[in-house]
Amino acid sequence: MGKQDRSRLKQRLRAAAERYDHQIELLLEEAGPLIRGSFGRRGRVCGNPGCHCSRGELHESAYLTATHDGRVRQVHVPAGQEVKVAEGVQRYRRFREARARLEDLAQEQLELVDQLGRSLLIPYPPGNPLPPPHHRGPRPRGGRRGGR
Repeated sequence: MGKQDRSRLKQRLRAAAERYDHQIELLLEEAGPLIRGSFGRRGRVCGNPGCHCSRGELHESAYLTATHDGRVRQVHVPAGQEVKVAEGVQRYRRFREARARLEDLAQEQLELVDQLGRSLLIPYPPGNPLPPPHHRGPRPRGGRRGGR
């Protein structure tokens, strides 16, 4: 790998670091509160035979839905709390998306660092060089251990 290629790698690494820093800033700007789950509305029938809902005009209720201990739980959201809960759910979703982007950017940075390291390696000793280094750290998902 030539100097130009290494220079491009360094530029890509700097750009990835800037994108990572930007995501960190977005997370630090979040003041909360965050509410885990999904906010939604649904229609229901109250059961009163003379009510408009018995003719198809359903009563609308707001709910927060989330999983807990492997089960889906729903909680009724009172009318006075709907805006607060909906905004908290949106903030939580944005927070989790920013975290996921951070994870991707961190992986990209590590891959670029590995490429840069390989580009700077020289074989030594020249006539009978040592074998290339093995990957350290966590293995990629789906990888096999021990050469089986």
